[in-house]
Formats: sequence, C-alpha cells, structure tokens
Amino acid sequence: MPKQAVTLKTKLQNYVKLFGCEVFVTDGVVLTYKLCEKAVNTDKKYYVAQHVNSSGHKQRAAREKTSTSEQVSLLTNYVERSDRANEFSADLCRAFVEANIPLYEVMHPSMRSFLEKYTKRTTPHHSTLRKTYLPKLYDQTVAKIRESVGDSNIWVSMDETTDVKGQFVVNTIVGVLDSSKASTAFLLDSQVVEKTNHATIAQAFCSALSLLWPDKVNHERVLLFVSDAAKYMKKAAAGLQILFPKMIYVTCLAHGVHRVCEQIREQFPMVDSFVANAKKVFLKSTTRIQKFRELAPGLALPPRPIVTRWGTWLEAACYYAANFEKIKEVIGSFHPEDAVSIEKCRKLLVDSNLKSQLLYIATHFKGIPNAIKKLECTTQPVETTLSVLGEIASMVNAAPIPSLLKFLYFLKSVSARRLNSFEDTSTRCTPLPINSFRFIFICLSH
Repeated sequence: MPKQAVTLKTKLQNYVKLFGCEVFVTDGVVLTYKLCEKAVNTDKKYYVAQHVNSSGHKQRAAREKTSTSEQVSLLTNYVERSDRANEFSADLCRAFVEANIPLYEVMHPSMRSFLEKYTKRTTPHHSTLRKTYLPKLYDQTVAKIRESVGDSNIWVSMDETTDVKGQFVVNTIVGVLDSSKASTAFLLDSQVVEKTNHATIAQAFCSALSLLWPDKVNHERVLLFVSDAAKYMKKAAAGLQILFPKMIYVTCLAHGVHRVCEQIREQFPMVDSFVANAKKVFLKSTTRIQKFRELAPGLALPPRPIVTRWGTWLEAACYYAANFEKIKEVIGSFHPEDAVSIEKCRKLLVDSNLKSQLLYIATHFKGIPNAIKKLECTTQPVETTLSVLGEIASMVNAAPIPSLLKFLYFLKSVSARRLNSFEDTSTRCTPLPINSFRFIFICLSH
C-alpha cells in the first residue's frame, strides 16, 4: 500500500509539539513565532530548527524569561507587603481600641514618628482605621462573644448613662451562668436612644439579644435580668418577662446599699453641709492646698466626695472624724472673707455637735464603704455576698436611728427575694446548684 503524504496542518502541529507551544503557535496554515509574531518557513524541518537556534531567537527568549520572572517577583513582593501592611493596621486598630485610646491620636506627630521609627511602616490615617479595620474588629469581637456564650444559659444586665455630648446611651452586658467557674461579663451592645423610658430599654434589650443570636433569639436561655431600681427599668422588666418566661428580674444590691448611704446623709444635714463646703475650700485653690501641706505634713488632702459614687460621702465623713483637730486648725488659718465656703466651715467647726456627729458616723457606719466594694466584686460566691449584707444590716441595726430601720428591713427582704429567686430559677429552669447563680449578687458597675 503506498505511503500517504502528511497534511500541512499535521506537519505544523508536529513542529509545535517538537519545539514547544511556548515558542510556536499555528492555525493549521502558518507557523508563527510567538515572541516576534512572524511566520517561519516550514518547507523543511531544517529551516525551523535554524530559526530556533539563531542568536536573535535566543536573545529574545532570554529577555522574555527575565521580564516574566521580574514581574512575578514584583507581584509576589507587592502582595506580601500588602498583607503585612494590612495586618499591621489591623493590630494597631485593635491595640488602640483595647487600650481605650481614641483613634485620632494616631495622627499625633509624636505617635506617628515613634511608630514609624520602630516599626519601619507607614502609619495609617485614623479615618482608614475607623472605616476599614474597626468594623472588622467589631465583627470579630461579636463572633468571640457568640462563641463564648454558645448554648449556655445567660444573665443580662442593663444600665443607662450619658456621653460627652449629653446623649442617652443604653449599655447591655451579658454573661454565662455556669456553676463551675466565675462568669465573664461581655459588653454586647451600646445604643444611643432619644429618651430613656421602659419602651427604649425593652427595645435595646431585644436588639442586643438579636445581635447575640442573629438566627433566632433563644428566649428560654435568658434566666436573669439585673438592673438598678429605676421605675422605667422595673416597668421594662415586667414587659420582657412575657417574652422571656424563665427570666428572673432582680435589682442591684449595691444600689440598695447606696440608698442606705443616702438616708444616712439626710439624717446629718450639719455634716453634709460641712463636707460639701470643705470640698469647695480646697477645690482648685493651689494656695490653700500648699497651706494645708505646710500645716499638716504627711496628711492626705481632704477627699472630694461625689454623691453619685457610692460610699464616698461616708469616707469623707470618716476622714474628718479622724483628723478633726488638724482640719480645724488648717481652715482656721484661712481668712473668712476669702470665700463663702471658708466662712461656713469656720462657723460649723465652732459647733460642738459637728464633732460628735462625725464621730457617731465613723463609729457606726465606717464599714459600709468597704462593704460596697466587696459587693462590687465579680468573682465571689453567694455565701460571701450574704455575709456582707449581714454585716451591713448589723451596722444599721446597731445605730439607734429610727428612720434607718426601714432600710434594714429593705435589705433583709431584698436578700430573701433574691435567694427565693435563685431557688425558683434552679428548680424550674435547670438542675444546676444554687452556686451557679452567684452572679446575681454581684454589683455590675458599668
């Protein structure tokens, strides 16, 4: 049988396979050299090989190889540098947020020069951190809270405050009810509301839990709601208990003790007036402070109590009781016409009842500020909290002030209600022991 001739298309395809598809390409009619896009003579294999082995072909191939390698290297280096820069910016944003440093401080010349000197990186603009990396950090934090909570039962605490602009901000804190370890509190949500009432509190409560459980709110897992004793909080809790049938609502014990402190302050108007005016005497007066240090070396400056901070008024009264004579000497050295507060303090110091009342307060109520600090502890068991309440009740009971007896009854009734709530919760919600609800007694200061 005679030998069949090879077609042109097959011949060109054989050349492509022989010399490589990266060198030649064919359309079945013409063989084209890819680097210069020129047609090659294909009459004989010798002509094709001669073109491949020519010096011009080799030079063009070498240039193409070098150029391709450099482009790949530059692209790889760019991607690596970009990843490192993104990681640096993300870590910088996290560090500033966790350290409670405003992001705009990254633009301070000293901060920028310090970071660029020791990190050898360009410091990002604060707007870049806020727009690009802060949302990612927020999402990571929320995911971490969801992972920590898991399928556990939780407690929820809410409180309202105001920011620097005077806006009403509602903060929601959650934690896991676990009998084996102390609870870790997570700030889940902060919402700015137009006004503070039971409706906005209930909406913020549901919104926070929707953030915790985006697919479906687990109404059966909310066992405890803790807040202060404000009327709108109580009204909001009453409505929420319809949606969350297993939820027990209790008010903060430390708030109840603070009411005791307020009642004590109301019973001693003379001491209250002296504490307020003595604070004004040394407030923003470097001359009087210097005079105080000259006359009373080694003695700490008089405290500056804040009524809304629990126990600070009692601490100030105990300070003046312990250092009455020295304070009297220092204030007596000031001219009464220098300030109205000085004149009032001098008149009160002359009255013998002031010293006796200060000593009475220090004798009977000195331990209350320390007891409040114990109630603020977030890791103590229920037994410790109940013992602290017993100490406070003993102090109040020992002081023969009739108006304080109702607060003694209040403390006892509150403790009993909380203990009954724990037992009721543990029996109808979970088989956990009562110690698993020890966090109810914590003063969640937020």
